[in-house]
Amino acid sequence: MFGLTVIRDCVRVAPDTFDRELLEVLYEEIDKKYSNRVIEDVGLCISTCDITKIEEAKIYPSDGAAYHRVVFRMIVFRPFVGEILVGTIASSNEDGIMVSLGFFENVFIPSYNLPTPSEYDARAKLWVWRFDEESEGGGIFHVHEQIRLRVESLTYTKVTVSEKGREATQISTDLKLPEKVKSSETGPADKMTKTGGAAAALVRKRSTSVDLPASDETEEDPPVMQINGSVDDDGLGLVIWNWE
Repeated sequence: MFGLTVIRDCVRVAPDTFDRELLEVLYEEIDKKYSNRVIEDVGLCISTCDITKIEEAKIYPSDGAAYHRVVFRMIVFRPFVGEILVGTIASSNEDGIMVSLGFFENVFIPSYNLPTPSEYDARAKLWVWRFDEESEGGGIFHVHEQIRLRVESLTYTKVTVSEKGREATQISTDLKLPEKVKSSETGPADKMTKTGGAAAALVRKRSTSVDLPASDETEEDPPVMQINGSVDDDGLGLVIWNWE
């Protein structure tokens, strides 16, 4: 879930901080720039772990600040495909369930990754797993309940402006299954389809869309980083179900 990545950057140290410890100022400036920022194909930056190299300062004309080239290690949040996460249900709609991890909100469970059979209660705005078809009840995915999910895909989106308009370039990582697993209808193969199985492999996809709305419109851009999850397997779902 969490890891370290090495970053090289040039950090500006303002003149009014020259009387302070250089290392302390560098940590502050790095965290100010990187904390809570998503770096494409790296993850969500959490905090600076340590600074491993500091070069001599350079001062440029018309600017009294000191510029240091530094190498540092950043703690990043980047779950791998297949990892199990525990979050809290934030909201639901007919497309699926939105989950919050507390420090990261862009986690989504599509309706097709919910337990089968599940249906959406439009009046209560909740998803219900009808595990007992003879009963009117079922497993209700209440808002604010803790939920255990498996990461199915991780997508990074970068929005740019070109002659064609505003473009969103997406890079996603998910599981690719062999054709014989996809086409098989036997029980074991179906299990492999859900979990990836030993024969599954990670695949990266890149796509570009040019149909984004203008920047002054109310519709929001796609999230810079999004996790798609699944709860359609043994041991997944609401934590209170207690599969033990």
